[in-house]
Amino acid sequence: MLTNTVVVNIDFDYQGQHYALKDVINIDYIIYRENFYHSVYLSIARANNIDLYSYQLEIMMDQTIVFSNEKGCVQGCVSQGILDLALLKEAYQKVECLPTIERIIQQYIPKLERSDNITKALVEAYILGKSAS
Repeated sequence: MLTNTVVVNIDFDYQGQHYALKDVINIDYIIYRENFYHSVYLSIARANNIDLYSYQLEIMMDQTIVFSNEKGCVQGCVSQGILDLALLKEAYQKVECLPTIERIIQQYIPKLERSDNITKALVEAYILGKSAS
């Protein structure tokens, strides 16, 4: 299975010291979280031993995340370091969700009863299940 990852970078100064933080994010775990970018900031903080209840974290979260080196369905969703989240969610659905949904439809729903509404409902159920985990 192809890995859906992206490298994230944040540069900032805090208490006279420069920080150039980096992390590799697997978007499978955060793609449907309510606040995607907040999850990215927290992942960068954890990976770089930034206290999650510190002023340093607040300063870091005021900085722009630079995205690069995208793999899997993230490819084509980053332009000049900026992630297009709507495009990413659409690409993720096509790559990760729709093949699973199609297998379910073919296995459990008779051909005469198949429709776009059933597919949409199953996609929404799949997304809700992923965001709850």
